Amino acid sequence: MDDEFTLTPELVRSARALLQWPQAELAEKAGVAISTIADFERGVRMPIQNNLQAIQQVLEEGGVQFTPAGATLVYELLLCLMSETNAAELYIHYAADGVPAVQEVIAAFGVVTNGEASINAVQVATPDLKAALNALVSKYSRAVPHLHRLKKFVHALRDDEYFLLLPEPATSTAMKLERERWLHRLNHPNDPSDDAGVQGLFGPLLERYDMSNPRTDRPTVIGNRLRADRTCRFCGRTTSSGATFKSVAHAIPTALGNDHLKLADECDDCNGYFGRETEPSLIAMLDLQRAFLGIQGRGKNDGRPEIRFSEGKIFHDGKKLNIHSRKISKDDATKEISVELGKGIALIPVAAYRALVKIALSVVYEGQLPYLARTVEWVREGKHGDARLPKVAAAVIDLPPHPSAQITLYVRKAEESRLPHIVAEFRLGCYVYVYAIPFSDRDMWDLTEFFSDQEFQDTFRHYAAVKRWSFHDLSEQKKVFVTPQLKFVPQNK
Repeated sequence: MDDEFTLTPELVRSARALLQWPQAELAEKAGVAISTIADFERGVRMPIQNNLQAIQQVLEEGGVQFTPAGATLVYELLLCLMSETNAAELYIHYAADGVPAVQEVIAAFGVVTNGEASINAVQVATPDLKAALNALVSKYSRAVPHLHRLKKFVHALRDDEYFLLLPEPATSTAMKLERERWLHRLNHPNDPSDDAGVQGLFGPLLERYDMSNPRTDRPTVIGNRLRADRTCRFCGRTTSSGATFKSVAHAIPTALGNDHLKLADECDDCNGYFGRETEPSLIAMLDLQRAFLGIQGRGKNDGRPEIRFSEGKIFHDGKKLNIHSRKISKDDATKEISVELGKGIALIPVAAYRALVKIALSVVYEGQLPYLARTVEWVREGKHGDARLPKVAAAVIDLPPHPSAQITLYVRKAEESRLPHIVAEFRLGCYVYVYAIPFSDRDMWDLTEFFSDQEFQDTFRHYAAVKRWSFHDLSEQKKVFVTPQLKFVPQNK
């Protein structure tokens, strides 16, 4: 937009007409009084600069483009891209004068005839396609800035690598997996991968559950971009009822390596509450794992924890783990080394569990939240504290390293079932924790021993294949102290 552009009453009236918004709706979305909109449109008074910017911003985000010539609607084209290692939903916004640019973009991936567009679902990242995208970016990047993302996605692929270009994202985990297998077969036609084996391991799970695992390796924001549209997931308040949304709310605490996955729909009061009351216990419970993995959060030493105990300390210097203790012993016969560290930091087990469930509530699809009202009460207010809680299953599994903790949710499709409504998998490096979300209205029992239930074992076969799980009752509401005893056993060569 031109630096000399000024929003006028006529432009606001025109923009509202295009969007079919009454004055009250524009006022609510912009966070200003209705009288501010009404007086401005009548030419009675000019809003203060902050309010003027807010009005302009919500109209633009609603799909209006302002030019000195007037207000016009901006159209949107959704391209869903998928490769074997990446996926992206690319929204290309354009006004009427951007139609030629969009038609050329479509033509690079398909055919445009007499205004009718046809895009091939299966694409190949040929050198010619990459050159064509370079030319499109040079020609239209100012009119269609998102072309840079499209170019970046395709250029990251190997020459002649297959990828998919689809009009909508996968609507289920089973569809997503089928697309992944389709791509694998296209790119590796001679790979003797056993599709039947994959179906045997995950088939029952995908029949009964949808899966989601939001990315933590790039900026990902869950919820409403506009503050005026936000409703806090945990207290139900909005800006009109006194909530503020000024602080950045991380879906997973930053101390666990997460800097990218954020929840917009978490108000400042709830964010502060979790930071004081629940997350410290989860972080303390995982301090040893953080140190062993060298997980970086924020703070001194690049955010790596230095954990102090009455008899020593543990810290990671960025290259290796360091253990200092005044009580180290060695068994001359077995060559085993035992380390006692003494009393460490205090934590509240049930607060750690509430923090784990809070992470799940932060990323679950909002359509599931009406079933989880009691869960939210337990997480945010500590209600239902006398109820039995499901145990948390933990295991060490050889998985690829990742700088951030990760969360995966399994959401049951069927309304009536003994299987848990929502199962969460929290992973910190090789440390995996599986837990059921308690108090859902869609569960018919308390889920206390859900992991050993036969139907669960038959459905979650990839968990049943892991032999060494430990089970933790985190229902204790009083402080306990971490007192680790470490044993190092020589490996047989």
